[in-house]
Parts: sequence; C-alpha cells; structure tokens
Amino acid sequence: MKIITESEINFGKFDEEDLFHIEDSRIYKDLGSGIKTVEFILKYDKHSIVFLEAKKSCPNGANRYESEEKEQKFEEYYFSITEKFTASLQIYLAAIMEKYPDTSEVGVKLRSVDNMKEIQLKFILVVKNAEDITWLAGPLAELKARLLQIRKIWGVEVAVLNEELAREYKLTC
Repeated sequence: MKIITESEINFGKFDEEDLFHIEDSRIYKDLGSGIKTVEFILKYDKHSIVFLEAKKSCPNGANRYESEEKEQKFEEYYFSITEKFTASLQIYLAAIMEKYPDTSEVGVKLRSVDNMKEIQLKFILVVKNAEDITWLAGPLAELKARLLQIRKIWGVEVAVLNEELAREYKLTC
C-alpha cells in the first residue's frame, strides 16, 4: 500500500497494482524536460481510471481581469493543468501500448485493461485550500472548456474537488 503526499495532502493508501506514480516514474524521467504530468494515475474501481493533479490553491476567476499579472497567472495555471492532464493520458496510453522498454512501474491493473470502451477516464484536480464547495464550479467550468477536445475524443470526465470531497471519494487517507 502506498501513500503519496502532494500539496500538503496525503493521498492513498493505494494498492501498487492500481497505481502509476507517473511523476516519480523512470518512464517520465527518461522523457526529459519539457513534459509535465499529473501526480499519479489510479485504477479507481473496475470501470474508472483517475488522473489526479493536486494544488494548494487556485486562482479566483472573479479576480482574473483585475490586473495583467493576475490574468497572466490565471492563464499559466490553467494552461499548466490542462497540459499535465493531456500529457499524462498520452504517456499512460503509450505505456499500455508498450512503447517504452520497461512499463513495470505502471500498476498491473492499469496495464491489463481489457476493454477501454468500458473504462471511464477521469481528470481530477484537488485544490487543498478551496473551502467553499460551490466555489469549485468556477475552476470546473474553466477546465471543462479548456479540455473540450480531449473530453470529446476520449469521453473524459472532469472534476474539481477540495480536500474534504477527496476524502469522501476515498482518495485521501
């Protein structure tokens, strides 16, 4: 069983067979700089695979246009997260298609997906310091819009959770 600590949140305990700690993997490190990934990929249950990114905070869309600096930080934040989700999906798919010499770091249950048609892919952003659950709707709408193409192609679901919701979904310990 593995616990992953990221953005001051303890995720887990996860069975290694269900987990690909992509951010710490040799596969990721061997790809070199210039590629960003989520924290980890998890075979959450029989029919879903979660790509999880954790952040301590999230820019407030209501303040986005108050200054050039805030707008730039807002854009950088969401560009980075969408880039991480997209690259992580591609690395995972390349791994299960055996494009890398060694995929042993990818949990057995993630490597042996028989029928992708029956698997729901989920991109989840967990924001530690988001206390108001209704506030999460803003970041969710922003991510859904920015990930529209990949959502259409792969049928990906997007969720934005705070630490409390992540606990309810048994993502944290």
